[in-house]
Amino acid sequence: MEYRILGPLEVVDEGRPVALGRLKERLVLAVLLLHANELVPRERLIDELWGASPPATARKAINVYVSQLRKALTRNGRDPIATADGGYRIAVEAERLDVERLRQLLVRARDRRAAGELEDAARLLRDALALWRGPTLAGLFLESHGRDEVAQLDELRLTTLMERIDCDLALGRHADVLGELHVLVGEHPLRERLRAQLMLSLYRADRQADALEAYQQARDVLVEELGIEPSPALQRLQHAILRHDPSLESPAGTAAVNGAVPVAAAAAPAPDAPAPPTRRHRRRWPLALALLLVFAACGAAAAILSAGTSNEPQIVPNSLVRLDPRSGKVVSVTRVGTDPGPIAVTPTAIWTANDGDGTISRYDLRTHGVQTRGGLSYRPGDTVDNIAADGEGSAWVTSELPWVTRFVAGSPTQPLQGWKAETIQVPGPAAGYLALGGGYLWTIPGPYTFPGQDDRVTLLDVATNRVVDSFRLRHATTALAYGDGTAWVGAFVNDAADSRHSAATTILTGPSWLYAIRAGDRPAQLFLDSHPLRKRLETGVTAGPIAIAVDRGPRAAVWVLTCGLCNEGAGHKTLLKIDPDTLDVLDKIPLDLRVDYLAVGSGAIWVAGEAADTVWQLDPNTGRILRAIPLHEKGLVTCAIAAAPTDVWVTIGWRKPHC
Repeated sequence: MEYRILGPLEVVDEGRPVALGRLKERLVLAVLLLHANELVPRERLIDELWGASPPATARKAINVYVSQLRKALTRNGRDPIATADGGYRIAVEAERLDVERLRQLLVRARDRRAAGELEDAARLLRDALALWRGPTLAGLFLESHGRDEVAQLDELRLTTLMERIDCDLALGRHADVLGELHVLVGEHPLRERLRAQLMLSLYRADRQADALEAYQQARDVLVEELGIEPSPALQRLQHAILRHDPSLESPAGTAAVNGAVPVAAAAAPAPDAPAPPTRRHRRRWPLALALLLVFAACGAAAAILSAGTSNEPQIVPNSLVRLDPRSGKVVSVTRVGTDPGPIAVTPTAIWTANDGDGTISRYDLRTHGVQTRGGLSYRPGDTVDNIAADGEGSAWVTSELPWVTRFVAGSPTQPLQGWKAETIQVPGPAAGYLALGGGYLWTIPGPYTFPGQDDRVTLLDVATNRVVDSFRLRHATTALAYGDGTAWVGAFVNDAADSRHSAATTILTGPSWLYAIRAGDRPAQLFLDSHPLRKRLETGVTAGPIAIAVDRGPRAAVWVLTCGLCNEGAGHKTLLKIDPDTLDVLDKIPLDLRVDYLAVGSGAIWVAGEAADTVWQLDPNTGRILRAIPLHEKGLVTCAIAAAPTDVWVTIGWRKPHC
């Protein structure tokens, strides 16, 4: 049995995930694993689950949760959870818990680094970083000291990352880490160590002006946010760059970046003993003059343009649009493939599946470059249904066919060069919609390709590219999302008496349902009316949920967009807020908007529609419209929307029946 907390909570037994039950049970296990092989008092568990306001039945509830965990984790008669002295202890061997393997790798890496074996140290640090599958205990929110313990582990990840970058810099790989550092500085603007690493990388890449600009940006942020000047170490680095200090070109300069070796110790040459000019000294004045001319020209051009045009980029067809969620402004417009549709967001890139030409595009967040490649298992006239991607450079795409196409990245710097494409057959008439999570790719046929003809949920192991599970829900599947350690499946019961017919299509309708499915759940459990992870959302004539999004913030919720008699964007839309623990409907928000797409992120709910030229930002607490963001003129369509912690992404295509 393996236990994983560096990412979503997972327990794996012989390569297969173990179903861990409901949210509170997983929270108990999370606290026990944070203190593996240590006694955790029952009161501590109560604090972590309910904070300062526990229910009167809290102690009894803890006993029940532990009992359920024991049923899930006991193998061959061995129960890993022991009761002692008013608390519980989970016994886990060090190699069976990812955080313990992490600590062992860090000790070995630091020993290698101290011995000067930088290549081995960098390799071990990469192995340590590979153990993280996302934020520690992603989707689980503890109410007491556990928050600090989780934050400490996330801090350890950043420290490990900076140590690996130090090794790469010392090995002369400054060009390889530049893009990564730009992203990290944006994510952690107050981290001076990252700022220093970026400055050193730019300087070694013969970009002295950019290195000095990076220092000025660091100073501006520190003064504005904290009212302080940069640290002495960062100031010494700036002075060393201005002097072209030779130590910055050596491995020792990497240590100097972090203040370990004061760069200023290498004093400037005395006036009566000038140092011989280096390569950079000889070209310093021509470079400065060239920069002044460029800046002057750019300033003049900017002044002319600002007099008659908006600073906001113009939206064009076949593009990926980046929105600032705070201002609603368009940040960038990037051309991708023809009629881009579904979007997949990863920490390093934004992927789009392009319906018009059967390609996929990858927008690199570090370099801001785009790669577009063909190779989809795709028939002209079919619709590209969905795309999913991970942070390692792999992407999965489906169309109106019973298989998934997986693309595996080539090199880290050019992921779509030399890539490999693999077709994975799935049961049923189509793969349809995708969701990536828990080490699996989840698929459902979707509502419109084969409405009501198939109701399968299929799991593919992303490590082996094989189907490991497939079962039927007895309800027509309509939407899919993954979050909070759970696959959320929207469905409806097809009632032939309520089906609507027209010359072109048949609209199958029935009551809306929501399933919460975890790897290892069996169909026989899901079909029970008493099953806690199956919920009827709406009765009457509906087309079921058409979109699902999971809010992983402090107030976790599952958001479901439903539609009554939907057809080409028409019909009555309702936004439901669902408690992820009980599946109770917390709020029901009627939307008098022509919307088809739903996303959650950046502290808001985002909806858009194919037939609309606007993205709407909603308050997650009240459902009130906070902002309407007009995107384009008639003749174009909004094809998909996705939200990340700091940005909102939209794809724009030509006007046609489906993007």
